[in-house]
Parts: sequence; structure tokens; C-alpha cells
Amino acid sequence: VDLDKAMNQFASSTGKTTKELGKYEDVLKNVYANNYGDDFLDIANAMGEVRKQIGPVVDSWDPSGLQSFIESAYALRDVAGYEIQESIRASNTLMNQFGIDGEQAMNLIANGYQNGLDFSNEFIDSINEYSVQFAKLGLDADDMFKIFEKGSKNGAFNLDKIGDAVKEFGIRVIDGSDTTIAGFEAIGLNADEMAKKFAKGGDSAKKAFNETITALVKMKDPLEQNR
Repeated sequence: VDLDKAMNQFASSTGKTTKELGKYEDVLKNVYANNYGDDFLDIANAMGEVRKQIGPVVDSWDPSGLQSFIESAYALRDVAGYEIQESIRASNTLMNQFGIDGEQAMNLIANGYQNGLDFSNEFIDSINEYSVQFAKLGLDADDMFKIFEKGSKNGAFNLDKIGDAVKEFGIRVIDGSDTTIAGFEAIGLNADEMAKKFAKGGDSAKKAFNETITALVKMKDPLEQNR
């Protein structure tokens, strides 16, 4: 009876017909059998949240992949305290911005938490806010998490400061301002050429990003480097 109620709730929230519910019912049973979720209804709500945030594409997911995704969301809730809705949203952001699958997204979030990236209690918010900024520079999800980790271990006050630095960097390198031109000249690069590389996005932007960082690192005068 409880299972029927849970599936009816899922059908109501997603518009699914009875014929379409078989896969989702099997997933719900398997998730429950693996000791995730409070009860059938709780899992049904989690499945509904996945489809609500990620969309109809979920219908094409392999059942085992959907099950793993939901179980990962529960694991994050139990270990890190992230609400199901939060981790699904962050995973969806990673999938949309970096073209990765749900399992990769959940694994990155879990590994990030284990590596201390929630030290300022804004890990999930930073993923949602700054993924697009990293993607604009041609950086992938792994790059973003490594930069977050490196920044946090080198004295960043919070993740927002790291993400905002990347955002502002992305704005400045293509703005053509006098200070940007002077900045590139100071590290031995041509601002106009670099702006074109950054504007192309993808691999071109990533190469330009690495080229800029490498030039900064090579500066011997720490005061000039900081300026």
C-alpha cells in the first residue's frame, strides 16, 4: 500500500502514466533495499526532484545509473548534510556546464566535500554560481575543483573569493581597458591577441588561461607580480 501511494505521488508530480512507471518503481525498490531514504514516499519525492530539475532526459537514463545517482544524493545528505534538492541542482549545473554525466557530477561533489571544500559552508552555492564562469574560460569540472582546492589551501577566505577571482579574470581579459593592456604588457603578452583567444572559448580560452598564469608565475619581482 505504501509503495502504491509513493508511486501515485511520483506519477502526479511528473505526469507519468501507469505504463511508464515500471522503471521508476524498480529503481525505488532497489534504492530502498539498499537502505537509502526514509521510506518509499521519501524516495519517490527524490526521484520526482531528479526529473523536475534535470528534465525528461532522465527517462532515457539507464535504471542502474538513475539508482546510483539517487543513492549518491542520499549519501551526500547523510554524510555532508546536503538536502537532496541541493545536490541534484549542483549536479545538474555541472552536467549542463561541463558536459559530464550524473555519476561524474555526484562523484566530484563527494570528493570535493571529502577534500575540505565546504570549509566556508558555501560549496554547493559556489558550484551553482561559478561553474559557468569556469566553463567560459574553457576549463572543465576537474579544473574547477582543483582550483577551488588549491585556493582554499593557500589562504583564500572562502570559495566565493576564488570563484569571483576567476569570474573577474574572465571579464578583464577581454575588456580592452588600459589597465588590462598594461597588465598583459607587464607579463610579456599582447592584450589584443589574448582577448581574441579568450573570446573563442573552449580549448583556445584554456590555453590562453594557462599562458597567462604561466607568465605571471615567471615574474621574479613579487611586488610587480602582485600588482
